[in-house]
Amino acid sequence: MKYISGILSVLVVLVSCHTAKKVQRMPPPVTADSSVKVETSSTNETDKLKHKDTALITESIHSVLEKMNHINYTTFSGKAEASYSAKGDTKSFDVKVEMKKDSLIWASVTGPLGIEGARALITKDSVRIINRLNKQYISSSYVYLQERLGLPADLSTLQDLLVGNPVFIDSNNSSYTKKDNNIQITSTTRFFRNLLTVLLPDYLPSDSKLEDVDAGRNRSALLHYENYEKVNNFQFPKARQIKVTYKTDIQITLNYKSFNFNEAISTPFSVPKGYKKIDR
Repeated sequence: MKYISGILSVLVVLVSCHTAKKVQRMPPPVTADSSVKVETSSTNETDKLKHKDTALITESIHSVLEKMNHINYTTFSGKAEASYSAKGDTKSFDVKVEMKKDSLIWASVTGPLGIEGARALITKDSVRIINRLNKQYISSSYVYLQERLGLPADLSTLQDLLVGNPVFIDSNNSSYTKKDNNIQITSTTRFFRNLLTVLLPDYLPSDSKLEDVDAGRNRSALLHYENYEKVNNFQFPKARQIKVTYKTDIQITLNYKSFNFNEAISTPFSVPKGYKKIDR
């Protein structure tokens, strides 16, 4: 159970700041001065030019973000080979994921012999995990993970991470530079500075470097997406790596071997009789 709990913990660390507050900049107060002559017309023209320039910049970054590969879906199912590394210990396993957008994440973890070791069901307000090896289970709200990590959690960003959509982008506080074969987007949210590399010409997210804006938290992460495959009107990154430095170093790899979008999913979840509840 600790490995699936570890994966959930890493994802929760990453989604701690999904909802970025819009930055509102207030103009400095103006003090009346009879010795100063106010040129109303020229001042208005200057303001108009400033607003026009700002609008052009905003439209430019918004245009780039709109072109970026983004997977729209109703349901997702996938089977992947995964690994989890922490404190010098690495475990490899297979994971099956079923998701309904904005509703739930269901996951089953199996070992080398194909025996299921753990199963999880995450909804907007609950986290439930079954440990079949030890005949135990956890049933908790997000408060458990929030208290454990000192961070809030967000279901939609967990889902974005699993399907490979870009995360931690505030369109109102972003800029970009364009190179020959990629675009580098710099975005600052309430908690993270994000340097996102997007590959041209298909606008595919490649690498995301996250740094906590509060250096005292000593939290950073690297997200890497690769091995894209064309699916309908978007491309799906079958391989990704997640490296997190926060209290300890953790690395997760996911390599999807099969996946489907917008098909019927099955998310069976029931605690067998006799399993012991672990209080969290």
